Amino acid sequence: MSQQYSPNQSMNGGYMAPPPQTQPPKAPQRTGVFTLVGMVVLIFAILVILNETMLKIRHVAVVGNEKKTWEEIVRTAELDRPVSYFTVNEKTVARNLQSDRYLVLERMEKVFPNGLTLFVHERQPIARVQEMGMEYVLDEEGMVLEQYLISTSGDYGELMFVTGLKPKEMRMGQVMQPGSARQAEALKALLREVILQGITGEISELNVADPENLYLITTDKFTAHLGNMDDLCAKIGTVRAVVAYLRGAGSTGGMLEANIPGEVIYSPLSP
Repeated sequence: MSQQYSPNQSMNGGYMAPPPQTQPPKAPQRTGVFTLVGMVVLIFAILVILNETMLKIRHVAVVGNEKKTWEEIVRTAELDRPVSYFTVNEKTVARNLQSDRYLVLERMEKVFPNGLTLFVHERQPIARVQEMGMEYVLDEEGMVLEQYLISTSGDYGELMFVTGLKPKEMRMGQVMQPGSARQAEALKALLREVILQGITGEISELNVADPENLYLITTDKFTAHLGNMDDLCAKIGTVRAVVAYLRGAGSTGGMLEANIPGEVIYSPLSP
């Protein structure tokens, strides 16, 4: 007869001990790592949601505009569309505003969580330059704001002329390049002083052909020789006071030597 053996029974009828049970290796403890990763993902998701909902620039204030409207400035600054509070920066906004030659960004302030204030300056037409059949309108920094043919009727006839420049380059939206750096310095200094002293409307011409021998002519034909750029504030201030006195005394036109601060020598026009 054939015999059957169980797995634990030996062929001689005895029993074999079962093999020892081995424990599977334990998995490494990763709970702490998974928790940290989960927290990072959650925080990132919250920041993304906040950035897409709350932290967008929604309120833009503009300070300093005169002729330009709020809408024009915001559109030029490219803030009329969703912009992140964290990514918007002053250099980008300033560069965007420069696409309008009349606008300058002085500074920008963020107001958490969704506000922005732009402090702007509008360039103002101050003087005119005529060159090769064209007339150019400048601001106080020498930026070319407008250009048109001399033969056409411009809207800036009340502005004073700048003469003697011999400019190298005149391009709309760029600072004019005079014949020399010294001329450029003299022009800025003269414009700054007549603006600060509030007499732009009284000047018909500023001449910077020779930066060592500057002169200006008033609308009523007083020609003031100022010498070089030194002490322009005092020189122009003295000329302003003397011209006001001469006007009050009935004088019309004449020559004023004002190259020494505080002193003026007046020579009336020949009869």
